[in-house]
Amino acid sequence: MRQIHAAIEHFDRGDFECAATLAAAACGMLPAIDNAPLPASEARSARIESVGHWLAHGTILDRTGNSRRKESIVIRTADVGIAIHVAVTLFDIAFPDQKTPQMIGFRLDHCGLVSVT
Repeated sequence: MRQIHAAIEHFDRGDFECAATLAAAACGMLPAIDNAPLPASEARSARIESVGHWLAHGTILDRTGNSRRKESIVIRTADVGIAIHVAVTLFDIAFPDQKTPQMIGFRLDHCGLVSVT
């Protein structure tokens, strides 16, 4: 939960590398969920995973799965927002009774939706 809250704070300040790293870390800490209803397409998910991998390792994976060093990449604001939304969605699925004002606010402010069930 704290990683997601910190990711949201960094996103709102414009610290997108920090926000993406924290969102990816939060996803990695959550329990595995089969067939989770995620908001991203397969291509978008691959892009978000590439950004997270580069931030953690300084490398990207090519189409064959080999890792290669890359000095810089373009990190789009939308990709970071989707990474946070994925983390919030996974958290919401894993812990449906633990919605927080920060997560609800992020969904309202940046995604135009909120899960209130």
